[in-house]
Amino acid sequence: MSMLNQMKTEEFDAEWMNLIMSARKLGLTLEDIRAFLRSPYQPMKNPHISTATNTCTSP
Repeated sequence: MSMLNQMKTEEFDAEWMNLIMSARKLGLTLEDIRAFLRSPYQPMKNPHISTATNTCTSP
């Protein structure tokens, strides 16, 4: 693995760790997190839908 790829991987891993730790602080269990990541109902990025009409975003 090149040094650049290793640095990107470490940054990516750090971001995932921060997300998981934040979810845990909110009271989510690891099984909650796994279920969410496996969910077929994940919001998809659609360039044709603006955030104003996207019901998945908060006001």
